[in-house]
Amino acid sequence: MPVELRDIVLLGGVSVAHAWQLSRFARRVGAARGKFKVNFPATTGNEDFERYYRAQMNTLEFFPIFSTTLWMGGLFFHQVPAAIAGVVYIYARQKYFNGYIISVKDRLPGFKLSVRSIIALLGMCVLGFSHLAIETFTGINIREQYLQQYLKF
Repeated sequence: MPVELRDIVLLGGVSVAHAWQLSRFARRVGAARGKFKVNFPATTGNEDFERYYRAQMNTLEFFPIFSTTLWMGGLFFHQVPAAIAGVVYIYARQKYFNGYIISVKDRLPGFKLSVRSIIALLGMCVLGFSHLAIETFTGINIREQYLQQYLKF
């Protein structure tokens, strides 16, 4: 089951979009450092700046989880739903960042949506891994049998 570039192009696009978003967040934190006069390397001292900084740090803390589940969900389940969940995650992180710089409470809608996106990606990983394990060790292709029996393709 070799993977071709067309099998991962959407995952690559989502990954690049997220990298671009992370760089924008870094620039915004840098600008906030100047705006609120928080000299490098300090990360505390101004509550407004600290919200920018925490929004960026939390997004960076979630990066390995998001990246892993995006790629594993896309490779083992299907790239289209994984990419859609990835785009929702990026949108949610934007909403989270913008909300957090307003107030701590305003971060919650974006945070909750981003966690739901990761849960969806984790579900895709589990389904994909399970299907592959069942097919590998029992020879039963659930996806193929389901499509033939219920969808009459």
